[in-house]
Amino acid sequence: MLALLAERWFDEITLDDIAATAGTTRQTVIRRFGGKTGVLSAMAARMDVAIRAQRWSRPVRSVADIVALLMDDYERTGDIIVRTLGQEARFPEFAAVLDRGREGHRAWIGDMFRAWLDRLDDRAREDRLAQLLVQTDVWIWHLLRRAQGHSATETHRLMTEMIERLLREDAATDPVSIEKGPRP
Repeated sequence: MLALLAERWFDEITLDDIAATAGTTRQTVIRRFGGKTGVLSAMAARMDVAIRAQRWSRPVRSVADIVALLMDDYERTGDIIVRTLGQEARFPEFAAVLDRGREGHRAWIGDMFRAWLDRLDDRAREDRLAQLLVQTDVWIWHLLRRAQGHSATETHRLMTEMIERLLREDAATDPVSIEKGPRP
């Protein structure tokens, strides 16, 4: 399904296409997954596990380290995620898949930026989390990498600088070293 979604829209993919790509029969796909929606759900569950494992794969000491993890993920999955997001309004089947991704991204951002977020009061924390979610969204990666044609290195630099600027606003009240990362 992942390979097919990278090339076609969901409504252009048939169970026969899925079976042929997987090297099996249509009946096996139906028996195992129940239909296209079941295959989509299984694909999303596998992607979720892989993304979580990759994003929490190594310790971070700086905003640049956090963005590096994000870039590694988006360089592998960003195009298919953007393509899937582009189909969200047309296919209700995508809602659960994309909501799971959004929840996972929110949890990851909350964890990665915890040292900065925990120093803020509740309102400021929610505002900052919302802003970090926007600045780390796959659409930002897509705009920089695909629409504007920046290299992965340049995209990493630009995203890191945007986030560091945002976090500097909080440094005036309780500084967290952006360059060296959060204090233990």
